[in-house]
Amino acid sequence: MEESLNDAQRARLPTLYEVLNQQTAAPLDLWSFYTYLSQYPNAIVYLDFWTDVMAYLRLCKDYVKGIRESVLDIHLTDTPNLADMGDVNDSVKRESVSSAMLLEALMNDGYLDYNDSKRVSQFLKGETDSPRLSQLLNDWKQMNNDQTDFNDFVDGLVQEKVSKDMKPKLTIKQLISSAQDIVKTYLLSQEESDRFLYEIPQYLREDTIRLVMQERRHDPEVFEPIQDIVYQFLEMDCFPRFLGCVALHNLHDEIVLFAPKTPNPFYGKTSSPFSHWTTASRIAVGLAWWLAGLWIGYTLIFMGYARGIRVVCIVPFFLGSYYLVSGVYLVDILYAFSGVTQTLVSKRKIDDVELNKMSTHRSSSLHSRHDVPWWLIVFGGRSRLCKINHPFVNSIMIRRAAWCLILVLIITGILTAIFAAVPSHKLQ
Repeated sequence: MEESLNDAQRARLPTLYEVLNQQTAAPLDLWSFYTYLSQYPNAIVYLDFWTDVMAYLRLCKDYVKGIRESVLDIHLTDTPNLADMGDVNDSVKRESVSSAMLLEALMNDGYLDYNDSKRVSQFLKGETDSPRLSQLLNDWKQMNNDQTDFNDFVDGLVQEKVSKDMKPKLTIKQLISSAQDIVKTYLLSQEESDRFLYEIPQYLREDTIRLVMQERRHDPEVFEPIQDIVYQFLEMDCFPRFLGCVALHNLHDEIVLFAPKTPNPFYGKTSSPFSHWTTASRIAVGLAWWLAGLWIGYTLIFMGYARGIRVVCIVPFFLGSYYLVSGVYLVDILYAFSGVTQTLVSKRKIDDVELNKMSTHRSSSLHSRHDVPWWLIVFGGRSRLCKINHPFVNSIMIRRAAWCLILVLIITGILTAIFAAVPSHKLQ
């Protein structure tokens, strides 16, 4: 993944758009963002909605792609030739030619360009701004006394003329059903869905429900107004906090997830306090080492040992300072220089609990232990460690770790100098 990042991405933090389109590397990938938002039940619904709408857009593109392939099949294998039609009735000849010309016009005017989201929506809405295509469609309808909608007409025409093996796997009915499912899940009623989308203007909600449920609109543009609001919420409220949490720190308390609907005996359990209570456990261990250093220092002073021997208290003071600074700044120095960071959820919890749609965005590299040094197990295990694959995040971690290391050395030096410089006094 690191090789796929361009030079601009390597020199800065990613944007929300890049994260949502899976153009970033761990720990700033879509999986990490989804995991971060999963601790906030209302916020995760916004990301679910965005993901479902983008999946629906891909579904619409697949539908148009299927229509395009079917039209090509018709054009290659079933192009009518008036000379070869012989004694066929004139009206049948005209209908066949008109149908072929209409399908060819769809291709030539770019209405079946499935890579263009605007064209896909335009095709599904039945908007034909091409005069030639509009005229052909009107002629066909007059010839057949047919008032069928544009999409139903194309769908039926393709289903009728294309060979069985080349028929599109998707139909208009499936697209309409998928669009209505999104409305029922996020917009229709908060009593009937636990993923109801709050904080959406009522007029937008009602307008979208009307267009999809009553007018049976099924183009992706019908969701764009709400999608814009969702994107703004994620960009302005959630994403900055996510960057501040994941890009600036490599220590994280294991988050509490709200995704499971059924209790699980393993849910919430952890094998190490360094995993679940990262900050508190490091501060507690740091204070314990400081107390050990103070005890050793005072003991050596009142036992009359020389200053050269009393310097041994540098070890507990260094370890205590290391853990305290790491716990306060949420930056583990060894983690940073090893190029690893803690994830927000352990691999065990992910494996034990069904986490809604998380598996869809899961990064295979996020929980891989192959790149994590084995000796880091002494700092709480490797189940929550992953390799930092984003160069800019890695450089931030190293700079912060260097500052923390300087702070640890200064504190250790001051405490050691104090206890080494105090005159000894042997108690009788």
